[in-house]
Parts: sequence; C-alpha cells; structure tokens
Amino acid sequence: MALEMNASERPRERLVARGPEALKTEELLAILFGTGREGCNVIEMSRELLNKYGSLKNLSRAHALELAGRSRPCDSVKGVGLAKAVTLLAALELGRRAADEEERRDDLKSRLEFWARQLSADEREFIIAIYLDRKDVPIADERLSYGGVDGAVLDAPYLMRRAVRLNCAALALVHNHPDGGLTPSDDDLFLSRSVAKMLQVLQIGYYGHYIAGGGGIRRIPGDGSTGKDVVLNAAAVKQ
Repeated sequence: MALEMNASERPRERLVARGPEALKTEELLAILFGTGREGCNVIEMSRELLNKYGSLKNLSRAHALELAGRSRPCDSVKGVGLAKAVTLLAALELGRRAADEEERRDDLKSRLEFWARQLSADEREFIIAIYLDRKDVPIADERLSYGGVDGAVLDAPYLMRRAVRLNCAALALVHNHPDGGLTPSDDDLFLSRSVAKMLQVLQIGYYGHYIAGGGGIRRIPGDGSTGKDVVLNAAAVKQ
C-alpha cells in the first residue's frame, strides 16, 4: 500500500488553498497521477520520475510506452503505468498548446520565430505552411507532413488545395532539420522551387521557404519566393 500524507500536505488541498503556482513541479505531477506505489507516496514517485528525465521538456518528448516501461523498462519509474503516462503527456500537450496561443501573433515574422523555437525540440522532420491574407496577416498555420529523422515528404497538390480553400493571398513554408543544421539540401531547394512554380500558376504569393534548427531559422537562398525578406530577431536566428 502506498504511504498516506496528511491532509494539509496533499497537493490537491494545497492547490485549492494557495493556487497552482504555489506548488512544486513534483506536486503538480502528483495531482495528475493521483496515487503512488507500495512503500512510496505519489509525491516521492513524481520526484523520482522528474529526476530520471531531468526536465518537463524531456518528459514531453518521451513516448507513453517508454514512460510506462513497455518499450524500455530502464526508462520507466515503478508505479507509472500506461494510464498515468497518457495523463501526463496529455497535460503537457495542453500546456504546450496554451503557450502556442499566447506566443502566436499576427505577423509572419513572429510566426517564423515561434516555429524556430517550437521545432527545435522535435526529433522528426516536419513541414509547416503559414497562410496569409491580402494584408499579410497570417490566417492559419498547418503541419503538412510528419516525417522521420531522415526527412519529410510534402503533398504539394494538397498544399495548393488548402491555399485555395483558405482563400489565402500568400504563404510561407518552414521545415526543421532535427540535427540542428540550417544548410538546405538539394531536395529542399528543388521542393521550394517546385512549390513556387505551382503558386505562380494560382497567382498566390510565395514568401519563402525557411529551415529551422537548433532554435534558429534561416531562409533558403534562391527558393523561388516572390515576397520581400523577413528580418528575423537575431536571438532566434542562427547564421
């Protein structure tokens, strides 16, 4: 049986009395988990998991099966089963989405800098489209491709259909390099120029193809774009 805590020490009661910001990270995790394991209360178990992974960022990158010990038992903490792992990852994803809503602002520059930060933690390659209206205000962002560590494939006809359906006046592409490098490959350049030609036929502006990696972002030279250069924040750009 898991060790019990006094009522005044329980994270749920402390959150009600003092608010979530007053709780330590392991206490917030304990609320999500609900119960500990035999001989170990839920706060101790949560602290053990946090120490094992080092940070919430590392936890958010783990797979549910990994956290639950289904794939690699050495990465798990006893007492954290699949139900607890799924609950944790869902909560972390909600936090990430809340941060997304706060950080996203209505200009292409801010969206590009946002994706530079967002994609820096991804171990797979993604392609993102940013659609803009006639005033160059972003309408929507969309993940078009979920690739592997070796690359992502863009469905160009789908991109064209989406651009028309959204009635956008222009768009920009950004994809990440999981290794952190910002040098475009021949495939990157070919893809970008192909997209530029298709958008030209549809009379939709093309504001560039950007590579994100290691927290930085840069535009692919000679990408076939028609829009003016976006001057990015130096703190978010790695030359």
